[in-house]
Amino acid sequence: MWTFVSGGKVRPPKVPPKVPPKVHEFRLWTGLSAVEPTAEVLQVQSSESRRVRQVGMGGLGKTTLAQLVYNDPMLEFDLKAWVSVGEDFDVSRVTKTFLLQLGDGGDDKDLNVLQVKLKQKLSGNKFLVVLDDVWTQNYEEWTLFWGPFEAGAPQSRVIVTTRSQDVSLMMGTTQAYALKKLSHNECMSVFAQHALGANNFDAHLELKQMGEEIVKRCGGLPLAAKSLGGILKGKPNPDLWKEVLSSEMWELPDNRSNILPALKLSYLHLPPHLKRCFSYCAILPKDREFDRNELVLLWMAEGFLYDQKKMKDSEGLGHKYFDDLLSRSFFQQSNDNKSKYIMHDLIVDLACFVSREICLHMVGKLENAKSFAKIRHSSFIPHFMNTFQRFQSFCEMKNLRTFLSVREDRIRCHITSKVVHELVPKLKCLKSRSLAGYEIEELPNSFGDLKHLRYLNLSDTPIQGLPESVDKLFNLQTLKLRDCDELIELPKGICNLLNLQHLDIIGTRKLKEMPPHIGKLTSLCVLTKFIMGKNNGRITVLKKLCDLRGQLHITSLENVEVADIRDAGFVNLEDKPGITELHLEWTEADERFDDLRNPSHEEQVLNSVQPYQSLSSLSITSFGGRKFPLWLGEPSFSGMVQVQLWKCRQMTSLPPLGRLKSLKRLSIGDMRGVKEVGVEFYEDDSCFSCLEELEIRSMGEWELWAWSNGLGEDSVPKFPKLHQLQIRNCPKLVGKLPTFLPSLEKLFIVDCPLLVELPKHSIRRCQEAILRSVTNATCLTSLNCLEIALCDELVSLVDGEPGLLPCNLEVLKIYECPNLKELPSGLKDLKSLKYLTIRRCRSLVSFPTGGLPHNMIRLRITSCESLESMPEGIVCPSNYSGETSHLEKLYISGCESLRCSSNGKFPYSLKTLRIHNWTPQFLNSLYCGLSHLTELHIEKCPQLESFPGKELPLPSLISLTIAHCEGLRSLSNHMQDFQSLQQLEIGGCHQLEFFPEMGLPNPKLVSFQISWCKNLRSLPNRMQNLTSLQSIDISVCEGMESLEGGCLPPNLTSLHIRECLNMKQPMLEWGLHRLVSLRSLVLNVESTGDFISFPDDDGFLLPTSLTHLFIIGFKNLKSISRGIQKLTSLEKLSIWWCPKLQSFPAEGLPATLECIDIHSWPIISDIPFVGIDDFAVLPS
Repeated sequence: MWTFVSGGKVRPPKVPPKVPPKVHEFRLWTGLSAVEPTAEVLQVQSSESRRVRQVGMGGLGKTTLAQLVYNDPMLEFDLKAWVSVGEDFDVSRVTKTFLLQLGDGGDDKDLNVLQVKLKQKLSGNKFLVVLDDVWTQNYEEWTLFWGPFEAGAPQSRVIVTTRSQDVSLMMGTTQAYALKKLSHNECMSVFAQHALGANNFDAHLELKQMGEEIVKRCGGLPLAAKSLGGILKGKPNPDLWKEVLSSEMWELPDNRSNILPALKLSYLHLPPHLKRCFSYCAILPKDREFDRNELVLLWMAEGFLYDQKKMKDSEGLGHKYFDDLLSRSFFQQSNDNKSKYIMHDLIVDLACFVSREICLHMVGKLENAKSFAKIRHSSFIPHFMNTFQRFQSFCEMKNLRTFLSVREDRIRCHITSKVVHELVPKLKCLKSRSLAGYEIEELPNSFGDLKHLRYLNLSDTPIQGLPESVDKLFNLQTLKLRDCDELIELPKGICNLLNLQHLDIIGTRKLKEMPPHIGKLTSLCVLTKFIMGKNNGRITVLKKLCDLRGQLHITSLENVEVADIRDAGFVNLEDKPGITELHLEWTEADERFDDLRNPSHEEQVLNSVQPYQSLSSLSITSFGGRKFPLWLGEPSFSGMVQVQLWKCRQMTSLPPLGRLKSLKRLSIGDMRGVKEVGVEFYEDDSCFSCLEELEIRSMGEWELWAWSNGLGEDSVPKFPKLHQLQIRNCPKLVGKLPTFLPSLEKLFIVDCPLLVELPKHSIRRCQEAILRSVTNATCLTSLNCLEIALCDELVSLVDGEPGLLPCNLEVLKIYECPNLKELPSGLKDLKSLKYLTIRRCRSLVSFPTGGLPHNMIRLRITSCESLESMPEGIVCPSNYSGETSHLEKLYISGCESLRCSSNGKFPYSLKTLRIHNWTPQFLNSLYCGLSHLTELHIEKCPQLESFPGKELPLPSLISLTIAHCEGLRSLSNHMQDFQSLQQLEIGGCHQLEFFPEMGLPNPKLVSFQISWCKNLRSLPNRMQNLTSLQSIDISVCEGMESLEGGCLPPNLTSLHIRECLNMKQPMLEWGLHRLVSLRSLVLNVESTGDFISFPDDDGFLLPTSLTHLFIIGFKNLKSISRGIQKLTSLEKLSIWWCPKLQSFPAEGLPATLECIDIHSWPIISDIPFVGIDDFAVLPS
């Protein structure tokens, strides 16, 4: 582990950067003296230790250095992930964020499930992980979180950035590496670069002495040097430099903040208009990307952008201000997304300092503000469930102008209607309001009373319509309804909002027409979507909207009237140079009624909507004409970089898109009339010279790619920059593919059964391919990923001959080739091959002689019923001394004919082993050679009666799963060999009765899950000794009668007991009240039938730490008692199948409760509609 440490304040999570900083920029930022001590550490690849720390202070470029390492192409890792942790070190949140980074977007909330998933992702892989801004000093939390990372390969690395020495010491005892301040000369270089655009003062000797003095006061911090350089950028005036040097700000002590004097000084030298804009940024979350356009719209809503000359708010002025702050280093362009920006955490601290108590960013519940009445601008990060209690303090903010929800992800959140219907309408001074991403179905009519409102964002909500009172919001400038997929109509009075400049309605699939008189909104600059309705929305309206720019999506073009077509220039898009992205869409017609469409009419429409030549992106969908207009493909569209043509099913030929010299991305699909792509598509060798991505799919009649009209191979067009080619579902295509593809990196050929030849000799850089019909891949010399799937006629891969597979292949996947009998004999010679997967190849009997490459890391063989033997080298004789295998993961399942030698051993490198249908004798013979195993999964081994059957030294084992081994009766005392075990899962073992007499001798156990073990009577003995155990999940264990005397592990956070209907031990004996860390409790056991009221009135039965209580099948329960109020942390209450439930306590439920979920409640089951606070609740 690398740890970069320095001193300072906490910052919340950030998104991972992907674009590496340039080396010279990094050196300017951090200085060479900061890089060189870490160089040796960064190059370490073989050390077993993952915990190497580096110590420094705030503003030294810890994150910049981490970015450089993270994106260094010379460092090879199987997996990479970046997560910013921040002050709130929530193990579940951070674990889930890692899973999302690694491609698992599941909605699991149970920490145990999340950690098992993460461990499985990391197991055996060489990974690079960045934990940015770790501040937790809770050793137990850190240990719990760190568990899954132990499963990685020894060469894995973790970078941790932190400013706390205590955090650094908690993470390990090895020597930390110091990230030093810049030397004076290095700091001078950084300062000169930003102030003068040079690395030194040679051209400005008259400024050098003052520069020396200014740099001395930067204290070696690159951020300070950069900020002061930004003040003086382009201003080589000695008087101004002298003013900066002599500022009193250097001498002013301020114990109230940790703001650097240099940063304060940079703020003081801003002109007033920039000070206003910058201080407003205090509402932005730290280390979160933000969109410059959104920020400018918010500035405009606050009146910061009033243009005296134009006598109105100017969005263009806002972009000028933004660029000015960017040039002064108050903003930085994001590494992850060049269209987004971020602020350094110290800069955010500066904004918070200068805004005093005017701006507030709320992360959790608002508690510590000195004076709510002074707050003018507020933002908050939404919780999944948002109670009124969280927003109660807003009632005191009578002068609040900004109420902004800042989303972290795309998951919709819930908010109490009391906030929307009662709180917000009382905030009469609001100018900006965003509740994007909430489950809001309607707004109150009183919303129209917010007469100062200028910015309203309700994007990604299920709102069906806006109240008619919206027509009173005469000052509204921005209305965002993007992705409101339930929106049916816009209010008729919207045409009265003459100041409206932005109307974003992309993704409103149920919106069928525009409101009447939309053409009156002549101030509109952005109208993302225009719907040609049958009643409203004549296309001639667009002619009146002269200032449109950006994206424009015109839909339902079949509704254009004939009279409008006769009006020349009826849309006038040629006079709208600001439109850069144009989508033209006709409603997809039912094939049975294709004859009712008027191709000539549609051709006239498309011909008449010719855009301005500055257009960069064009999409045409479901066009019913038989020919494209002449303007499509005109070379005058010199800035066109993207074209998409979809479902133009009457077309028989393609337009001359090769004339578009700047075209980079081309997508063509579902054009069933096209049989031949010919020379009309391109004209000469210079066509498509910039094309990078080409996708052609679902061309059912396409047969031939007629390259040169018979004029010879030399005239075939070239694609010199094409790096991705996709051809999918073209069942009749037999012609040759392009031959000159020197830059190709990814090739996908799917469901093209007649295409038998790949392009030869011209593909040199291709790195990834999916082939569903092609078997000769020798020309793909740079290919590193090959997938062959659904090839029913494939019998022998490359005819079984050696040397016919790409020599640099790293990943080979063969799926569902039912007649494949033979793999190439040269498979063992693919020295780069690391991952081999073979699935559902039921005719494959054996692997070729010689086995697999020794560099193989993962082998997965599933559902190959005829396979009789393992590849050579996987299971070796006990005395084998040949070449060392690097195999780390082995998965074998569904291979019923597989037989193995009984005196072999697995390679010592193996870390993950999943075995199905193997005999105990074979398992016992393979116990040697597994000292590095971290994950063992045994399934469907019916003869297995006891495990482990003998001494089994697995010192590194972290996860053990035993599933559907119906003969298993006990776990033996040899379980004590697994001293590193953290996850134990047993399922479907119906004969299991006993655990070891000593209990589970696994002190590091974190998660214990057991299910479908009907003969099991109780939990293991001495559970109270398992102090690391966090989660117990027991389900469908019909024979379980007790929890071993109520001696549950003391640090449990999750206890789930479901469908254990014979557990008669009274709940009072379980000792739940002693579990002070318990957060989640699920109960479905027989003893709950004794409860008529639950929990007890005095609240002594359950711990107050509970956040989720889930009770199931309390068959005699009549009431929820007043004891529920003792659960002062409760957030969710779930009650399922409690048929006699009649009442809740008169005293009410806990104020912290965010969600109540009642399932199968007979009292309301026959009522077709139940409404609570105007929201529908539908009984299941």
